[in-house]
Amino acid sequence: MGEKIMSKEKMVYNNITEVQINGKTKYRFPYKGADSKVKFLTSASKKTLEPKVIKKIEKDGFKIIDFDFWSIEDAHKLWLDRQYYKEAQYSKPSKSCIKDYDSMATYHVLPYFKNQDVRFIDKDSVKNFVTHLESKGSINAKTLSKIFNVFSAILDYSASKDKIQRNVCKDINFLSDIVVVEKQQPKLDFDDWTLEKVQKLISHTKRDDIKLMFHIMLQTAARPSEVRGLNRSHLKFKSNVPYISITNAVKRDQSLGLPKTKSGTRDLVISTSLKDKIEEHLSKLPATQKDLFLNSKGNYMRLEVLIRALDRASKSFGVELPIKRKCYFYRHYMATYWAFKKKYTDPQDLANALGDKDVNFVNRTYIKPYANTEMEKEKSDWLNNQFKD
Repeated sequence: MGEKIMSKEKMVYNNITEVQINGKTKYRFPYKGADSKVKFLTSASKKTLEPKVIKKIEKDGFKIIDFDFWSIEDAHKLWLDRQYYKEAQYSKPSKSCIKDYDSMATYHVLPYFKNQDVRFIDKDSVKNFVTHLESKGSINAKTLSKIFNVFSAILDYSASKDKIQRNVCKDINFLSDIVVVEKQQPKLDFDDWTLEKVQKLISHTKRDDIKLMFHIMLQTAARPSEVRGLNRSHLKFKSNVPYISITNAVKRDQSLGLPKTKSGTRDLVISTSLKDKIEEHLSKLPATQKDLFLNSKGNYMRLEVLIRALDRASKSFGVELPIKRKCYFYRHYMATYWAFKKKYTDPQDLANALGDKDVNFVNRTYIKPYANTEMEKEKSDWLNNQFKD
C-alpha cells in the first residue's frame, strides 16, 4: 500500500495539478507504480479526478508523489538554464560546450532516468547507469567519463538549490574501473617536416585569403576560430615590432565571442613579411569592411571551407599531414616547433602563448616529448668525440 501520512482526501487534494493538454485544461495526479515509474491519473476536473485516485489507492496501492517530486527532466532544465545564464553573463561555458553537454544529457542521462524522482536515485542506481553506459560498445572510456560528469553536474546544481539532499555521484568513485587512455601524439620528424616544407604546403592553397589565414595560424599558432574573427582593430602595425591582438573568436554557431584565452586577450608578434602580406590583403578589401576574412555572403569564413582547402593543398603537394588535426594542423605544428627549438621550455609559458588553460595538456603534448633533445645532442657529441676516426 501507499505511504499514507495524512487522510486520503487531503493527500489527493494536495497533489492534483492543473495542466494544459492539447490546449485544454486537465487535472492530473502523479504517483509511483509498482515498477517505480512515475504515472498519472488524468481527468477534466478535480471533482471527477479525486474519487478515481482514492479508489485506486484503496484497490492497488502506490506511493504518493508529493510537491517535492523532482524529476531528472526538472533537474536537467534547472542546470541547463544556469549554463545559458553563465554564457550570457560571462561567456563561459561557450555555446558549443553547452551544446555538447546538453547532447550527452539528452541522449544518455534523460532516457535512462526518465520519469524518476531524482531524490530517490541511490548508489545502486548510479552503478547500474555506469554499467549501462559500459555495455554500449559505441561509447569509449573518455566519453563515458564526460557523460557521467554531466550527470553529476546536473545533480550537483539541484543539490545546491535544495531540490535534493546531496549529489550521490560524489559518495564513491563510480568510475574506478574506467580507464581513460590518453592518445599518444607521435613525435614530429622535423628532419622531414621542416618549417620550409610547411610553408610550401601553404603555397599549394589556391585561394589567397585562405592562404593568408594559414600563414597567420602557422606563424602565431592562433586557433582557426581566432583568425576567422580578426578585424582591422586587432592589427597593431605602428611600432617596429608588428603584432596581432587576439580578442575574439568565431564560435560554432558562427557568432563572435571571446577566445579561450584565460585573460581574454593575447598579443602575437608577427614578422614584417607577414605584416606586408596582411596589408596587401587589406588593400583589396572595401574601405568600410572591418573584418579581415568574410565569405561572399558577408559572413565569417566557415571552418569546413578551411578544412577542404587544406585537404586540397595536401593532395596537390602530395603529402599526408603528420598531425591529424585538420586545419588546426598549423597551430599544433608551430606549438610543437616552439617546444622542439626550445623557444619555450616552461609549460606555463607555452600555455600562455597558445592561450591554453590546460597546462598539463601543453606539457604532455608539446614540452615533454622534446624535453630531452638537448641531452640527446650532448650524448651524440660525446660519442662523436670518443670515437673519432
